[in-house]
Amino acid sequence: MKQLTVLVPNELGIAARLTACLAERGINIEEIDVESVADHGIVVLSVDRYDEALRALSDHGFRVITQDTLLVRLEDKPGALAAVALRLRDAGLDLRSMHILRREASSTTASLVCSDNALAAEVLRDVLVVEPRS
Repeated sequence: MKQLTVLVPNELGIAARLTACLAERGINIEEIDVESVADHGIVVLSVDRYDEALRALSDHGFRVITQDTLLVRLEDKPGALAAVALRLRDAGLDLRSMHILRREASSTTASLVCSDNALAAEVLRDVLVVEPRS
């Protein structure tokens, strides 16, 4: 799965501007996380048409960073995310980002970005939703 990270100024209406930019091109936002830190913000999202979203955001002057992510499905219970983080640490992998995408009755789906996604996929093979493309 590809993830878009957009670095934005922390200003009134920035989320409206960003989401309208995608809506204008008929791009569906599947997941979104908006955070602000001091005078800057970070928007992390996944969309139905990745390449078109990248062009739309760039055309509107947004600074976009792209990343491949791993999708994992975990039992929805205390300690499940900690167990994943510990497995990655023990394999010498840096967990750069983790986002909970969906919680269902008994499971949680999360996206992960690691210092080496290929190795992380091997370490987490038992909980991967989709095998990453080579």
